[in-house]
Amino acid sequence: MAPSFLEVETVPAVTKTRFSAYEDSPAIQPQFHPGHYNIGTVLAHRMEELGVTDYFVVPGDYNLTLLDQILKNKSLRMVGCCNELNAGYAADGYARSSPSKVAVVFVTFMVGGLSVINAIAGAYSENLRVIVVSGCPPQETFGQDRMMHHTLGINDREQPLQMFAKVTTASVRLTTKNDPIGTLDSAITRCLEDSLPVYIEIPSNISQFPCPPPTPLIIPQPIPARRDSTRAAVETIRPIWEAAEKPILMVGARVRQTVSTATLVALVDKLGCAVFVQPDAKSLIPEDHPQFAGTFWSASSNVGCEEAVLRSDLWVMMGCRWTDFHTLGSYLDLSKESSRILDLQDGYITTPGGESLKGIGLDDTIQAIIASDIPRKDTTCRPLPLTPTTPHGSLEGNSSLSIAAILQGIQRIITPKDTLIAETGDSWFNAQTIQLPNGADYQMQMVYGSIGWSLPATMGYQIGRPDGRVITMIGDGSFQMTAQEVSTMIRARTNSIIFIFNNLGYAIETAIHDGPYNYYNNWNYTAFAQSLCNMFHAPYVDNPHVDPQINGMGMNPPMFAMQIKTTAELRIALDRVEQEPTKLAILECCIPPGDVSSTLISFGTAVGQAPQS
Repeated sequence: MAPSFLEVETVPAVTKTRFSAYEDSPAIQPQFHPGHYNIGTVLAHRMEELGVTDYFVVPGDYNLTLLDQILKNKSLRMVGCCNELNAGYAADGYARSSPSKVAVVFVTFMVGGLSVINAIAGAYSENLRVIVVSGCPPQETFGQDRMMHHTLGINDREQPLQMFAKVTTASVRLTTKNDPIGTLDSAITRCLEDSLPVYIEIPSNISQFPCPPPTPLIIPQPIPARRDSTRAAVETIRPIWEAAEKPILMVGARVRQTVSTATLVALVDKLGCAVFVQPDAKSLIPEDHPQFAGTFWSASSNVGCEEAVLRSDLWVMMGCRWTDFHTLGSYLDLSKESSRILDLQDGYITTPGGESLKGIGLDDTIQAIIASDIPRKDTTCRPLPLTPTTPHGSLEGNSSLSIAAILQGIQRIITPKDTLIAETGDSWFNAQTIQLPNGADYQMQMVYGSIGWSLPATMGYQIGRPDGRVITMIGDGSFQMTAQEVSTMIRARTNSIIFIFNNLGYAIETAIHDGPYNYYNNWNYTAFAQSLCNMFHAPYVDNPHVDPQINGMGMNPPMFAMQIKTTAELRIALDRVEQEPTKLAILECCIPPGDVSSTLISFGTAVGQAPQS
């Protein structure tokens, strides 16, 4: 008798905001072809089709048999994480860096799901493609008057589906009544089309449920815009551009999802005007480009940037979004500036006059402008020529360590293949002073701003993009939030460089509003990191699941940690970072609590004085 297939119970997702116009394209052809397929092996097959090579896991009793099926695909590497929140942050980083731009994280029901959901909310804010797969109780138990563990102690067990519906574009559960392949593919397609996370629950007793061999996955691709649409876009933009005397171009972080750096540079060359980036769009425009005018962050901008923007009579904004963090500390009120804003987003254009043109992708709009005869405006306003913004710190001598010296050290070691990641806090502002070499990337989580994000995200980012090193700037308070994942970074043999700014407290919270809640125990971060390579206290006997190399790490760990208090010690540490490029480097930088950037002080003052309602 042929098995029945799976039905899907779906909770309506939040409304899509991303432009979707797609045509079908075949996916990567997997090497994984088991003799007999089931729900788990189909999922493993699909993951390989998507280009996923690594996935993040926290095991729990409801997902163990599912994980057994995923492990059958030897093209996929399992990365076991210390907790679900960190696994979600790691998936966030992987979705940013991997060629597939898709991450998968496995958790268990409720206790795992409600832990990872914070990270998934952050991924949603960045339009990241993260697939959350949660094992859940056996399907027969749903609807039964039977209390189960990992629940609220009531019969209703729909809470995870309902909660994830608010932070994903699809939240589904599989049951044995309808087509499981179609359900799975539908959720994956939603993830790809909307560039947003999805949540999939799989009951623990159906991961081995038989399925027919999957047909090739059809991945939706953007449909090229019709010529009349791009012509309309250019004709809408042309008179606005030609009438402007001092236009500027502003690039926002949402461009990362839709437009290549090469296309952006071609547009900048075409228009000829000064170009600014928002803080979370740093690295999208080469910082050595002659038209690059700096980061626009209102009152926290590079010298002259705010004045230059406010002098302009036309702001051409691409993929920009304006949170209170983007504008805080400035008298800039965007609601009063609409008469000089030409807003280009993925799916629509809004003119200074309020006219809206919908249905055209951002990349198509930019390509149409590049191909048009719109004139250059190379005599438009520019700020004063950019001067190096890195604080004047010296690496010479043997003076007490300062932030300025650390930034000089980061500037020294960063290469075109590297990525700079900044944690929420003073690292945001200090990272902006680093001049990125052409080709280097930059990442932050500006909208959601969950402290502790950067450390596990660094691991995921490094795994997804092993060519080059991730350099992470993180405060000691944020590090304490997610420190356990250094253990996984060591086991996965990542070679990132972690600068821990040990300033004995939450500097950003202190700048906003000081109080006893901003202080905590000081750790020996160097000893902590070294303790994570401890030898096993007892031998494993005949256990095929334990990698014997893990125990050997204590003799020659693939990492080193150093506590740094002087510029001489910093030079030694930087030399070692360059001499041992395959090792994870944990650099504990001990600095005085009062050594913070002036922009943090002004930012904190503005936040503290902002209305709370």
